[in-house]
Amino acid sequence: MAEQHSGVDTRVREAIAHVCGRMERIRADLETYASEGAAPLERLLADLRAGEDPAPALDALHEALLAAGDAVGVHGGAARGMTPLGVDPALPDERVLLCPTRQCSRHAWPDGSDAPRCRVSGRPLRGERL
Repeated sequence: MAEQHSGVDTRVREAIAHVCGRMERIRADLETYASEGAAPLERLLADLRAGEDPAPALDALHEALLAAGDAVGVHGGAARGMTPLGVDPALPDERVLLCPTRQCSRHAWPDGSDAPRCRVSGRPLRGERL
């Protein structure tokens, strides 16, 4: 059984993080190669913004990406690897920036500037100590 976090399983959260991290590329690929254009991506974003279960729209986006020629779609997390490099888990003051709505597993590393913003909600990513 998949791990749950705020009602969304880990596989779904990782797929949403993948979409958030590559949104411009996904949109361009869909607009160029998919029969529906970017509509599957827009449906996912609308469901996320409305707090709806993202799994059906995520699955539809996955299928659209595969049909458009993407080799792994949005569920290829094992192929991509989500392990952050350069983080020493022994250092308790390491911080990471995470999805502000806890709907995906996107992460970013603080760089001293303003926190990047969530591409779904527009809110700044939230900081959390590792």
